[in-house]
Parts: sequence; C-alpha cells; structure tokens
Amino acid sequence: MAGVFKKFFNIIILLGFLPVIIVVGVIFYYTHISKKNLINNYQKLADSYATLSYDNVYNFSKRLEYLEYMRALYRSDDVFLSKIFEKYDEVIFAAILDENGREKKRKSIGNFSKIFKTIDIAKKPYFEILRQKKEGVIGDFSVIGTFPVGVIVYPLKNNFVYLSLNLKNFFYNIYKTRIGESGFVFFVTGSGEALGEIGVDLKYSDIVKIKNSEYGSIKIDINSIDYIAVYRKVADFDLYVVVAQSAYEFYRDINLLFYSVLFLIFLVLTVSYFIAFVTTRNLSMPINALIEASKNVSEGIFDKYIEEKSDFEELDKLINVFNLMMRKLDEYKKIHIEELIDEREKLNSVLKNIKDIIILSDLSGNPIYMNDNAILKISLDFNNVRNFIHNFIREIAFKKENIIKIGDNFFESNIEIIKLYRNKPMILIVLEDVTLEMKVYEMKEDFFRSIVHDIRTPILNIQGYIKILSYSNDESIKKYIEGLKTESDTVYRMLENILDVSRIENRSIKVERREINLKELLKSIADRFEVRARIKNLYFNLDLGDDKPLIISADEELLRRAIENILTNAFKYTDKGGVTLKLEVNEKISIIISDTGRGIEKEKLKNIFDKFKNASKEGFGLGLSIAKAMIELNGAKISVESEEGKGTKFTIIF
Repeated sequence: MAGVFKKFFNIIILLGFLPVIIVVGVIFYYTHISKKNLINNYQKLADSYATLSYDNVYNFSKRLEYLEYMRALYRSDDVFLSKIFEKYDEVIFAAILDENGREKKRKSIGNFSKIFKTIDIAKKPYFEILRQKKEGVIGDFSVIGTFPVGVIVYPLKNNFVYLSLNLKNFFYNIYKTRIGESGFVFFVTGSGEALGEIGVDLKYSDIVKIKNSEYGSIKIDINSIDYIAVYRKVADFDLYVVVAQSAYEFYRDINLLFYSVLFLIFLVLTVSYFIAFVTTRNLSMPINALIEASKNVSEGIFDKYIEEKSDFEELDKLINVFNLMMRKLDEYKKIHIEELIDEREKLNSVLKNIKDIIILSDLSGNPIYMNDNAILKISLDFNNVRNFIHNFIREIAFKKENIIKIGDNFFESNIEIIKLYRNKPMILIVLEDVTLEMKVYEMKEDFFRSIVHDIRTPILNIQGYIKILSYSNDESIKKYIEGLKTESDTVYRMLENILDVSRIENRSIKVERREINLKELLKSIADRFEVRARIKNLYFNLDLGDDKPLIISADEELLRRAIENILTNAFKYTDKGGVTLKLEVNEKISIIISDTGRGIEKEKLKNIFDKFKNASKEGFGLGLSIAKAMIELNGAKISVESEEGKGTKFTIIF
C-alpha cells in the first residue's frame, strides 16, 4: 500500500506545487521590479533636492554681481569688506586677493578669522578658470562647528574676493526634510565630510562608492545601522545630496506584501497537503486492494474478494465488476480443472499405448517427461538419460539425417522446441521405431545389388562376344553387331548407374581428393566426345581461357564421371547445332555445359536431379542424379537453366 499511496500523494502534491512555484516566481519578479521602482522614485527625489540646492547657490551668486558696483564705490579695502558683511548676511569670512590669488586683506564675524589660514588659491584647480572666464566659482565645502560652510571666489577688475558662506540657510528646507520614521537628507563633500542636521558618520568605503558616480544607490552603514542611500551630484559642485532611509523601513511595505503572500501560499499548501493526504489515502486503499487481487489472479487464486467500500462511487463499481470476474473465473477454474484431469488421463492412456519413444526435456537436457516405451527401451537413470539427450542431439546435428540407431533398433527422429505460455521453452523428442522398415530396405538393397552383379557378369560376357564378332568382314553381320553393342552399352551403363546410386545411398563411395589440373581434365574429357560430335554432325566447342594451369582439390574420377554424364545427355538430346564446354574463372570457378538441343519442360525442370523422375526406355533417369551427388561430394554445386526448343545450360560452381 505504501508504494501506491506514495505515488498518488506525490502526484497530487506535485500538481499543487507547480502553480505555487509559478506564483512564487512571479512574486519574486514583481518584488524585484517594485524595489527597483522604489529606488527610481527616491532617485527622482534626490535629483530634485540636488536641483533645489543648485538653485539656492546660483541665486546667491547672482546677488554677488553687486560686488562690482560696491568695489567701484568703496576703494578702501576695509570699507569694502565691511560693506560686504552689511550686504550679505550669509558671509562669515571675507578676504581680498591680489591678481595672483594671494591674500591682501581679510575680515570675519567673531573669531572665524582664526580658523582660516592665509588664503592662497594659486594652486587651486579652479584658479585658471577664474582668470580666463572671469566667473565666480563655489567649492571647498566643509563643516565648521555645527553648520556647513562653502567658499565662493568672485573675480573683480584687478583682484578677487574670497567669501566663506554659512550654507545652513541655503539647505535648511532640505535638511529639515524627513522621510518616514528614519529617512533624512544630508550632503557629502568632496573631502568626505557629511553636511546635515543629523550627525552622520560615514565609512571611507561608502564615501568612495558615492564619489565614483554622479548618481546611484548603495547600501551604507550610518551610525552602525544599515541604510539605503540614493544620491545625486549637485551640478558641477564637488557636493553630493544623499537621501537615506533605514533598509528595514525602505523595503518594509514591499517585504510586508511579499511575506503576506508567502504566508497565504504556505497556508494553502498546508491545507492542500492535508486534503491530498486524506484523498490519497482513501484512493490508494481500494487501488492497492485491486493490485493485490490482480496478483492473486495471476497466481490462480480466485476465491479472495475485495470489500466493496470506498469513498469513490466509480471505484466501488470497478471493485464490484472485478469481484464478479473473480467469481466467474473461480467457477471456470473448477470446471476446467476437472476437464484437465479427464484430458490428462486420456493423454496418459494414449501415451502408454504409443510404441514411439517420447521424451520432453528442458534446454539443458534434463528430462521432464518420458513415456513408458521410452523408459522401457532406453532403460537409463536420470543422469544417463541427460547424457543420452546430449549425445542424440549432437549426432543429429553432425549427421544431418534423422535416422539413428539405439541398440539393435533404428529410429526416425523428430526434434522440436516448444514454448508454453508460462514455462520456459522445452525440447520435444519423438523417436519412431523404423527397425522393420530398415531391415526390409537393407534386404531389398542387398537383393537388388546381388541381381545387378549377377546381370553385370553375363552382360560383360556378351560384350566380349560382340567385340569378337565385330572383326568379321561381313557387312550385314557388322550392322547387327553394331546394334547389339549399342544396346549392351546402354544396359551396362544403366547397371553402373544403379550400382552408383546404391553406393551413394550407402555412403560406400570413398572420396579421394587431391590436387589436379582442371584444364587438363576437361581437355581429356572433351577428346572422348570429339568422335561423338562428328558422328552426329554437331559442333563441340572447348573454351578453357588461357593456357595457364588451374589447380584445384577434387576427386578426379568422380568429377570426370559427373561431367561425362552431363555431356552424354547433352549430345543425346541435341540433333542440330552443338555443345559447348566452357571454363570461367572469376571470384569462383565455374564449368558451363550448354547445348542447342530440345530443352527441358518447365514442369520437369524442378525435378531434373531426382531419381527415376526422368525414366524412359533409354534409362532409369539416374544420370543427372548421380552427377549431382558426385559434384556435391567434391564440395561444388550444380544448377540448370533451360528453355524448351532452344537448349539447356548446366553450371558447376566451385
């Protein structure tokens, strides 16, 4: 049950997790976008503060244009400096510089003069700008006491005015700005000092990050608290306005929304997990019961039924149908077993009365079943029967014939691999006792050979007498003698063919292979048929290719007789045209015997090499059968092509 439950549960949870994963991914994406948009909004705020700061300083610089008039009006340096303090409340220190940027005269409010050393701006980077463009510059931002200070150097006709300003009023509206509970605004000077209403202690690394670009956002440590700082450089001043808020408060609303959604997802997952657990449990129990019942069916157990009780109507119907099937199978099994017992008894009765040997074994040769006749005739124990089966199969494989001898008896064998539905493949061996048929066949062969030998002797004697009579000068006698010689040769050849067939079937022909020159053999055979070609007025072509010897391994006598048998038939059935004996050497060696004779009918062509199929008054139809057997004994093959009325072609391939 655990396996089914686990699979169903995993499937349900997986299906529930897929949309959750997608939703969480979307939330993460939109959280990232929201944070980015929030930083962009703060960047716009920092930009507006930078613009406002620049406008305040720029407006004050416009007011400094009145200095030209004041300098022309008050020639005395002391008076001129006094008037500057009267005119501009923001000035806390003033000095007149010569044309080389060195201090000539100074004046300050209170004791501020002590703070400032002798003024010399000759080495300041903005000095050349002052001399060339004749425009005022602002810079050197710093903190004196509790208020920010900035320096404005304004060019006059022959000298410069150096003014140190209290910038608190310039940036007051920006300083007092508060963003949420922890957010505020301050300035960072080029020297790394923080200008603001709230004391700010920045790390050097944070100052470097701010000064590396004109705007951006970074996470900084302010008074040991993590802040998100968005900054913007104020115009071309060496001053940066920074909008900072604690990281917690900065992302609080976004994080609150994110974690709220995550909580809802977790809550949904928890409920889904519980529902999946209950549903899977209710679903897996009946399914597991069906699986167990199916196993029982596969093992032949049909009397164990499933309880029809589940939370799913469809499963109840399925269980009901399954139980009905089990009952039907149980009834069928009982009936089928009775029928099998009856059939087995019948089969045993039949097998007991069969005279054949029947053996059933596995693929390893171990006997599974032997009928009574097998036990009686083989009479071996288990191990010996196994060896008998191995030897029997080996003998059949090597001999390539199905007649074997066991003791004094002969058996015709039949081997078959049978595959049953459940069990492994088995070997079925059936041995039919053919001892009587073999003895009759041997008696027939012996009798037949005896008769042939008995007839062969008087035929040879007759041929001797015919040869003697052929010396007579009487033409009328010679004519009859020639006819007698032809007929006796025919009878003798028929007897030789019968003996050859008998020797081939009994395997008494001994094949003696040795190296022979195939071209010389074919030439000697052709010489013997030259006279026959002239007598029948036929051409006889011999094509051996070049004069190089062609050495093969063969039994010369058997090969000669096979080729002569085929040539004899070729001349016998050719009345006009002629016969060709050709040797071809390619990948294989081929001997081709073709004629322009009568040809062979299509229905007879397929049986041309069978014994007695072409028997006639001219012979028993054994010549080609013997030729084929002798060619195959030499390891070659023979084929035939023929067209009725056009001739025949035999091909022997080595």
